[in-house]
Amino acid sequence: MKARSLKAAVGFYLQSRRRLGFGLKSEGCLLENFVKHAQQLHHRGPLTSELALNWAQMPPPANSLRRARRLEAVRHFAFFWAAFDPRTQVPPAGLFGPAYRRVPVHIYTSQEIASLLAAARQLAPQEGSYPLSFGTLLGLLACTGLRISEALRLELADWEPSEAVLTLRQTKYGQSRYVPLASSAATALNTYLRARAKTSPKARTSALFLNQRSKPLAYGQAGETFAALRNQLGWQEKQPRPRLHDLRHTFAVECLLRWYRQGSDPAARLLHLSTFLGHVDPASTAVYLTITAELLEAAGDRFGRYAAPLSTGATS
Repeated sequence: MKARSLKAAVGFYLQSRRRLGFGLKSEGCLLENFVKHAQQLHHRGPLTSELALNWAQMPPPANSLRRARRLEAVRHFAFFWAAFDPRTQVPPAGLFGPAYRRVPVHIYTSQEIASLLAAARQLAPQEGSYPLSFGTLLGLLACTGLRISEALRLELADWEPSEAVLTLRQTKYGQSRYVPLASSAATALNTYLRARAKTSPKARTSALFLNQRSKPLAYGQAGETFAALRNQLGWQEKQPRPRLHDLRHTFAVECLLRWYRQGSDPAARLLHLSTFLGHVDPASTAVYLTITAELLEAAGDRFGRYAAPLSTGATS
């Protein structure tokens, strides 16, 4: 195989991986920055560990976590490219510690979610559909555990009211799935859609959720609106500080808690939850199962019911 430049090699790597369904948004940005660094140094030839380590420690990273993420991005590429160019050096692992650290999660209470939805309904302008649009978005995230990116990509044709089912197309890892809604959630979504048709009859978009200008609600604007609501509710000082993504974590924990209380076996149903959330395996879902006091109590009660017959048999 003819030797490729580092830029071409990185481009081939990203293209190959993305065809398999990997987004590689942050890793792609890192590797493109790595290529620019190599060009500034007038680097020629194969990837070397010296080049990778030099880039990993360049500004702006000010802590080991960011340096570790840079190094890991290059390592992933190096492992891939070594199959095409055996001169490729794979940088050593772990020089800057772990590349990822779990972000502290806020598990919402039912009252907090109710307060958040109520605040959304008071957004300006009151005469438009944005308060109902954003409130419906938040409610959908809370009751389905959708990723915010998935919800914002929904289109009108993705909702089947007669079946009360949403179709999520080509989401993370290139997967698509169906998400059934409870009757209360379906009613809320239908109410919003009627209001959308009334307040934005000439909207030139098929996006399900609209902003104040009857255009698709963008990720950045959704984040800004949520941050404003969080400040309005006085949550900016909460530790950990609530995030939109924490609604997904809360949904997963509530599912587990409900199964415990119903007497179901959570372990047996974890695959169902994994499929519903769009994960590739239950191990990915386990990351979302933050231990709360209620969950510990429910698990303890379940263990007590299991252990009671054993202890009775031991003493008889």
